[in-house]
Amino acid sequence: MKIIYVVIACILLQACATVGSVDRPGSYHKETSTTSNNGLVEGVIFGDDDKKINELLNYQVKLPEKNRIAILKLSTDNYWRFYSNDFTQLNDSLVESLITRLRATSRVYDASFLPAMLVSEKRTVPVLREAAARIQADLLLAYRSSCQSYQKYRFIDPNENKSYCSVEAVLLDIRSGIIVKSVVSTENFTAIKSSSDTSFSETIKKAELEAVAKALGNVANEIVTFMDNVPRI
Repeated sequence: MKIIYVVIACILLQACATVGSVDRPGSYHKETSTTSNNGLVEGVIFGDDDKKINELLNYQVKLPEKNRIAILKLSTDNYWRFYSNDFTQLNDSLVESLITRLRATSRVYDASFLPAMLVSEKRTVPVLREAAARIQADLLLAYRSSCQSYQKYRFIDPNENKSYCSVEAVLLDIRSGIIVKSVVSTENFTAIKSSSDTSFSETIKKAELEAVAKALGNVANEIVTFMDNVPRI
């Protein structure tokens, strides 16, 4: 039986970090005149149109009591999904865990991935809004993940790898086109090759999946907290 030693740890305070945008205080909108809940549907490129820019800044986001979240992965990495059954299960587990966490709040009745056939190569905000609206999603959670190795440690021990994985995510309100929440989560991990490992690359990829899964979990927690506190329509 293959034994893979993978350590995911916060070596420094900044090694494992999740930073989400801060919700606007309730007092922010008390002196503004924008009270419409119909969304900001006019215009695609605002340029120097001060009126529309101010509409965006003054718009108070309110969501229905129950919401559907469409999920879109923007990065193209597949983390060796079809390399073996183990990797397929790891990838599936990552997706299922994200969806389960998002559905944990009473404000979300459904969370599911946006069908690929609805998404064109031109992934602008108007295009993504239309695609999400076609499945009657109230929100779109778009994210991308990336992993990098620390260059320093490659020269210290060829059988040890220290890397980090980051997940960047934004939550888009389909009605208004406003990004209501943004989150960046980074997780460090150390992968150490054992004598029974067939491939060190396989060891690293499995460690990356663990780190990405943890970062996505952090993102989901931030989204759930936001949903629990956002004003209702």
